[in-house]
Amino acid sequence: MWRSLLNTLRLTGKELRAIRRDTVMLVLIFYVFTVATYMVADAISTEINDLAVAVVDEDQSTLSHRLTDAIQPPLFKHPVSLTPAQAEQALKYGDYILVVSFPPKFESDLLSGHAATLSIDVDATAVAHAGNGAAFMQELLAGELSTFFTPNGSAASLVDVVFRNRFNPNLTSKWFTSVMQLMNSVTILTLILAGASLIREREHGTIEHVLVMPVRPHEIVFSKILANGAVILGASVFSLLVVIQWLIGVPLAQGVLPLFIAGTAIYVIAVASIGLLLSTFTHTMGQFGLLIIPVIIVMILLSGGMTPMESMPGWLRVLMQLISPAPHFVAFTQSVLYRGAGLALVAWEIAAMAAMAAMALAVALARFRRVLAN
Repeated sequence: MWRSLLNTLRLTGKELRAIRRDTVMLVLIFYVFTVATYMVADAISTEINDLAVAVVDEDQSTLSHRLTDAIQPPLFKHPVSLTPAQAEQALKYGDYILVVSFPPKFESDLLSGHAATLSIDVDATAVAHAGNGAAFMQELLAGELSTFFTPNGSAASLVDVVFRNRFNPNLTSKWFTSVMQLMNSVTILTLILAGASLIREREHGTIEHVLVMPVRPHEIVFSKILANGAVILGASVFSLLVVIQWLIGVPLAQGVLPLFIAGTAIYVIAVASIGLLLSTFTHTMGQFGLLIIPVIIVMILLSGGMTPMESMPGWLRVLMQLISPAPHFVAFTQSVLYRGAGLALVAWEIAAMAAMAAMALAVALARFRRVLAN
């Protein structure tokens, strides 16, 4: 046993030296976990800020002017007054996300007790901003209308509905996208590094040199997983502390780093085993790249990181939770980093990732021995 452990450590050192000599791979790892993480978090935003708004005021009343004046920065830009024809043309060209239209006799109809329609035309090609912007605009106008008609309050004002956003009070999208980008980077680079380590040796012919050494197949597999997993784990912790927490300013729950490292280590073992398994079905780096692309897409898009698992069909949600460790890693990371969950709350996710890691490792090892036998 000690001899096997020593062989595994020596082979791990060999893998680490190979990674150190691969300048392109080192630059890629640094870029993905630093520059790319920051750029994605800073660029991808669904928050409402300076949304372009136009107003078509065919009423020209005190109420319509008051509602127009209520549309102010920072959520919205100062509204631009347009005619109906100009507003139609502006929407076609995408000049404005929202166009608020006040019909003729809007105020007088309301004051006389008749129904009146205030329309908000939305450019839905900008899906996230259109939906959030329309919701904010509706809330803003409804509040102004309520104040205008009941300046001294009414029975309805006795009930005060208060929303409190837990774990992200201002709904800052950077807090979400930065961590999701980190999780995607761990998945992608672990798959690529683990699989490429075997393909590289087969293309260079060094795998034959390793096989003539007094080592066993499982020692080779373990060493590749340990070496590549250690690199990815170290890079992910660096990115979490330096890029996400310090540069981007995402507040992480206190005392969760050891648990995050432990859970990420298990996930890395599972994903690295999948990468090695996929590499045994290919002979060149090009073939491996073509095979791994759809796997990466499925693992990321159906992990629950971009869209909630609850929005998926029931059968697909169950299937992904059975065959992929990514959904469990997403749930684990969000619970630990955002909510400060302890081991008891994420024990199921850790157990699921550990079971998948053991299964993927066993299958990869069996497949690796078969490839060597051929």
